[in-house]
Amino acid sequence: MNNEFEEKGYISVDLNLGFENLMIKSFEECIRRNNIQPKPVGIVSRDSINVYMEWITTIIHREYLTSIIEKETDLKLIPTYSFVRKYFKGSTLMSHTDRDACEISLTYCISGQEWGIDMGDNTVITKIGNGVIYKGCEIPHGRSKPSSGEVIQVFSHWVISGGAKSKNEYDDGKNKEFY
Repeated sequence: MNNEFEEKGYISVDLNLGFENLMIKSFEECIRRNNIQPKPVGIVSRDSINVYMEWITTIIHREYLTSIIEKETDLKLIPTYSFVRKYFKGSTLMSHTDRDACEISLTYCISGQEWGIDMGDNTVITKIGNGVIYKGCEIPHGRSKPSSGEVIQVFSHWVISGGAKSKNEYDDGKNKEFY
């Protein structure tokens, strides 16, 4: 396993996949077609827009991100799920750990101003094109400093192949058709 990732439980990653604008347009089209409105999410201070398994994001998760994250962590991973969240100005994210389907996670900024994410006792700045890979079930993470504007983040999650949480692969089988 990557020594820095193993020691800290997280690492920053520059992705700049080149698909960020396509991801934003697909997310916005999904919102428009489905008339999705901001809703409360218990760990987010302001209502946000969340789209679980948005098509383009899921394809990028499957076809691009899995191999990149495997290389960065030196782990063999099985995808579980992805989602896109739009935060609004002044949003914060309560510190938390994730459920078992999020053994290895990526938060990846595709739109908005840079914004710090607290990883345990440290803060990592994310901006368009980069993110943080982290042990979602182990490392408390959140965003204590309010966002300065709208921010769109992609969240992608995996379990370690053959690991203790691998029964959660494809989000307990719900997403097998996507992967």
